[in-house]
Amino acid sequence: MLKNSSSGIVAYRRFVDIDELAAFLPEAITLTQLEHQPFSCGSMALLCETIQFNFNHVNCRLHAKGDKHSGFLTFTFLMHGQGQPVISCNLPITEDYVWGFDPDREADMVFPGNSTHCAVHIRQEVFEACTQVMDRLDLNQKFLEPNFAYLPETAPYLRDYLNQLHQLLQQRSPLLQKPTFQQLILQDFLPLLITALPIQAERVKPPTRALRRSRLVKQAADYLQSQMHQALTLTDLCEALGSSSRALCYGFHEVFGTSPMAYLKILRLQSAYRALKMAEPGDTTVTEVAAQCGFYHFGYFARDYKQVFGELPSETLKRIK
Repeated sequence: MLKNSSSGIVAYRRFVDIDELAAFLPEAITLTQLEHQPFSCGSMALLCETIQFNFNHVNCRLHAKGDKHSGFLTFTFLMHGQGQPVISCNLPITEDYVWGFDPDREADMVFPGNSTHCAVHIRQEVFEACTQVMDRLDLNQKFLEPNFAYLPETAPYLRDYLNQLHQLLQQRSPLLQKPTFQQLILQDFLPLLITALPIQAERVKPPTRALRRSRLVKQAADYLQSQMHQALTLTDLCEALGSSSRALCYGFHEVFGTSPMAYLKILRLQSAYRALKMAEPGDTTVTEVAAQCGFYHFGYFARDYKQVFGELPSETLKRIK
């Protein structure tokens, strides 16, 4: 449901299809669910011309990768992580961080299941103008490049503000329809954010390190993506990368929370789902799509497919396009 005002849009959506969620987001993002269960995401957003607040609650572990919102700086907050971090560009991110604001770096995030995050998109020229007014010239390209900031003392204040906005969205408050109120949010939140960001000379070294096997996992994920329709075993993958199975499995669990072969299966299932959604029932069969996507045991394929998408593959194929 979308509600228009003269200066912004208030949006409420629930998604059970990750491709529809990806199309809704302002970034050019590819989404991959990492758990074998039907996907669900509740989204609420306040979309104004110069600032946008996107709240998303996902029920299962999710990998998001792609280009960022052009012309905007994106400040992302983990609102509720259920004790699990987000993995962003191979760094474990907890609720004491804000991240994602380097406009030149591709988004690459793994969100934990049953978690809520908020992405705040601010037009870059508006952010830069405000930093000049507030004499925060240290918030320049050098500050943006690391792509994260550690805010152990000030992050709670920012989350409190965002939680209040989230509650107004949940309550469908008529205040959100008023252009004057939307302008007030911009005038309140942007100075609060800039004040909360650490001065470069005082930046504290982050308490966590990049994951040791992140490069190996990225190489493996790219290889599996390019070869997903081929017959592959864990031994084949290890030989292709020159890695041990132990290192590869440990790295995948560290980054994606699953094993390499389970990751490959979910890639194949999502490929089959997309193919069945686009196909005409008279032009193809479920068996043909399953084989094209690397599944050769139809019974197991149908079982796993229903577990992930909540319906049989034949039901997806017959659905009215």
